[in-house]
Amino acid sequence: MHRVSSHLGPVLLLTIVFLFSPGVSSAQESEDDSVHWAYSSFLGTGWYELDENREVYVLRVPIRWYYRDSYIDDSGQGQLGIEFHFPLTFGLHRLEQLDDFVDLENIGTVSFNPGIEIEYPVSDRWLLRAYAHAGWGKEADSSDSAWIYDGGVKSRYSFQERKLEWAIVNELFFAGYNAKKSGKDGLTGIMAGLDFSYPLPSNSGSKSPLKINWDINYRWYENNPSFPRFLNNDASGQLENIPVTLEDEWQIGVAIAKQNGPFKIWFMNFQHVGLVYRFNTDGSFQAITFNFRSPFTR
Repeated sequence: MHRVSSHLGPVLLLTIVFLFSPGVSSAQESEDDSVHWAYSSFLGTGWYELDENREVYVLRVPIRWYYRDSYIDDSGQGQLGIEFHFPLTFGLHRLEQLDDFVDLENIGTVSFNPGIEIEYPVSDRWLLRAYAHAGWGKEADSSDSAWIYDGGVKSRYSFQERKLEWAIVNELFFAGYNAKKSGKDGLTGIMAGLDFSYPLPSNSGSKSPLKINWDINYRWYENNPSFPRFLNNDASGQLENIPVTLEDEWQIGVAIAKQNGPFKIWFMNFQHVGLVYRFNTDGSFQAITFNFRSPFTR
């Protein structure tokens, strides 16, 4: 299990990232125009767009406590690794300038979804992970609240080809919510992907040689979750809800990492630092999210 701790410090780093990122304006500013806020923790930090019609901003603070690393003992038996998660997630109405980021009135939703993740080393190459989260969230502008949950099982089988490290990653997952006003919904699916790591050229005396990590994975959603989309009806002049259905999703991630350990920025540690581009097959959904962990531990 990778010992990479995440504290409240990511908020500071993300603030800097947004400061130096170009502003993205929302095509629709109605508060109704958002992916259901209870899915924010499952989606992760980033910018999301549905059908070029609506943009959503999510900030997820992935606080983790590593209780024990997994390992294989002298007798060849795998020993469990355990880590506890305390993710705190904020949904933002807009993100065009710094004032939007620090304005408390711009925070549309808040959720806390703690959980546990257990890793078991089947062999030196094969790792299994099981995780589960359950928590509660609230919409700031209304009295709506929801119980939130997600869980799943992951597998990673690794290979070594000279300097290239690569692995096959698979996942079975589910997520859902039960909201006070807007009812309940859930999704299940599978993920299959590959991740790679290759050392970058460096001077022989370099104290911090780097490597590039990249991954590509495909997610298929069994029950095709729908997200609300409000469009003008030319005949009536009224807004109508014409949902965007998400049947699948591709994720392509690229990141830079240190060969001899995590990045340390102030008091924060990151497995690597990069971005993930996410989209679905029919082009109605796309997103750019931050990439601080591999698909197996993301």
